Amino acid sequence: MTWNHMSHPLKDIAVVLVNYNTSEYTLQCINSIVSQVSPKLNYSIIVVDNNSRQEELKKLEALEGMDTVAIIKLPMNSGFSSANKAGMEITSARYYYFLNNDTELENDALDILYEFMEKHPEAGISSGQMYHADGSIGININYFPDLWLKFLGSGFLRVFSPGKYPKKGIPYVAPVKVPLLNGSSLFIRKKALDEAGGFDTEFFLYCEEEDLALRMKKKGYACYLVPEARYTHYEGKSSIRDEGINYLMLREFYISQHYLYQKHYGRFAAFVWRVSQFFRTFRKCYIHQDYVKLAFFILWHPNKKYSLRHQQTIR
Repeated sequence: MTWNHMSHPLKDIAVVLVNYNTSEYTLQCINSIVSQVSPKLNYSIIVVDNNSRQEELKKLEALEGMDTVAIIKLPMNSGFSSANKAGMEITSARYYYFLNNDTELENDALDILYEFMEKHPEAGISSGQMYHADGSIGININYFPDLWLKFLGSGFLRVFSPGKYPKKGIPYVAPVKVPLLNGSSLFIRKKALDEAGGFDTEFFLYCEEEDLALRMKKKGYACYLVPEARYTHYEGKSSIRDEGINYLMLREFYISQHYLYQKHYGRFAAFVWRVSQFFRTFRKCYIHQDYVKLAFFILWHPNKKYSLRHQQTIR
């Protein structure tokens, strides 16, 4: 690992960005932070490069000389959770803001989220309102993926438990407690993260936000959407995708979700989920033949040994 010089006293906030062959987005994201951040905040930005190509690494040289920015270069693609964990290891902060590099802050979201968390000690995770590139409101709220939700749907469950299933994709004007938040923007209290056990690095690319929110909930912490803070998410840019179905990326998602079910809901729930997801996926065979292969992969056992993690090489 290598990084440019940074002093290491305790920070108010450490922003962690994971970069993988998308350095231009990383530079735009950092520019949006630096141009908006309140001068009263003591913060740092940690860029964790997950073994990008040399031409992408060269673009990061534009960050050299910035006292608030450190760069870690990992020898292989270690995945999203592992990279975030590596970013935490080189600086100490009371709050960590795990932000996708394909985002831009539209206002001083750091200060807004920081002030909110200072006033709400029960909050373990918060995030601002997400917008798409065209200015439309993005969906930044999600629900825990239990079997009740899968079979009954959020609309039906909201009738009996509206607080557990808040509406998605609508403009909120005040902070609202939510089950969990989009992984593109997670402003996390370090104390809560430590109590929950930190990042589970068994998750390679997906579902780490669900896992964190579930573990923090068990420790008595809550998630909040703070709509005053705003950011734009250029979705999909932080993980390059091909045209049509990307079988390997979809397979990785189901590997992570199966592990999540086993970890938090047990083997029987994971089995029921596999059977249900098999039929849901098989029905898409008219879209692309790879959905048939994917459906049987889910049914037979989406084991972690098939993860893309095991295809990464040291460079």
